[in-house]
Amino acid sequence: MINFSKNLSEVRFQYDETTFLSFEKSGEGPQILFLFHGFGLTKEVFQPWMPHLQGHYTVYAVDLFYHGDSQKPHGHLHKKDWKLIFEAFLAHEKIECFSVLGFSLGARFAICSAIELLDKCDHLYLVAPDAVYKTPWFKLATSFGFRWIFKYFMFHPDQMDRFIQLAVKLRLVSKYMGDFVEKELGKADNRKRVYISWNHFKPLGYSGRQLKKAFAGAPYKRTILLGKKDIVIPPEKVLPIIQGCGFHVILLDKKHHQMVRAEVAEEIMKSIPDVS
Repeated sequence: MINFSKNLSEVRFQYDETTFLSFEKSGEGPQILFLFHGFGLTKEVFQPWMPHLQGHYTVYAVDLFYHGDSQKPHGHLHKKDWKLIFEAFLAHEKIECFSVLGFSLGARFAICSAIELLDKCDHLYLVAPDAVYKTPWFKLATSFGFRWIFKYFMFHPDQMDRFIQLAVKLRLVSKYMGDFVEKELGKADNRKRVYISWNHFKPLGYSGRQLKKAFAGAPYKRTILLGKKDIVIPPEKVLPIIQGCGFHVILLDKKHHQMVRAEVAEEIMKSIPDVS
């Protein structure tokens, strides 16, 4: 079922009574491309990309659950759950073949879509993907023993700030990383969102061994874009994991948050032989 939200430029796909995907459809290109954004962002972050993509692709920019207008009841989102939701979305839009791109947290959705529906996927694009390299923060926050401590910090920001300052002082994390975390979690909504998103989306992840096995025999094309200055998802952590997995690697002179700028879309289009 398709419902129109209050903003008529946005459309929501209704999977069931409690699960909705909010998306914007742009362009009239012959191929389909789904875009999944990162934590704390919405589909609007990709608007500067559209002039570069629309000639080649019909683009679906999608809000992740708990972001923008997409909705899902609280609880783990497993691979089989996302496969059913995404298959229903594809069927409704009459899409037989697609390409998919995920930035940072959104790479979990992109990778799961490509692996679970490999016969329908044409090209997988990963941009600074946290789904390949799992940051120490993510590992701690979603581990069984630390999860409840992480939840305490998310609802007691003063204590969280002290913890981050101590971690920087002890050089457990860099000052840049400490500042990045404090900025991202400075608002109550973001603190709640990161706790829910990281824990609820954890089942969408794959181990390094699972990724190598899935990518090694995958029929779809694979491109990964990494920022040379990205200390959140450092290239030196990601590249060994995907070595031998058939990825075309693009390294850009950017930090993590800069990997959604319009020039990234330019680099993507340059990498496609028939449009470069």
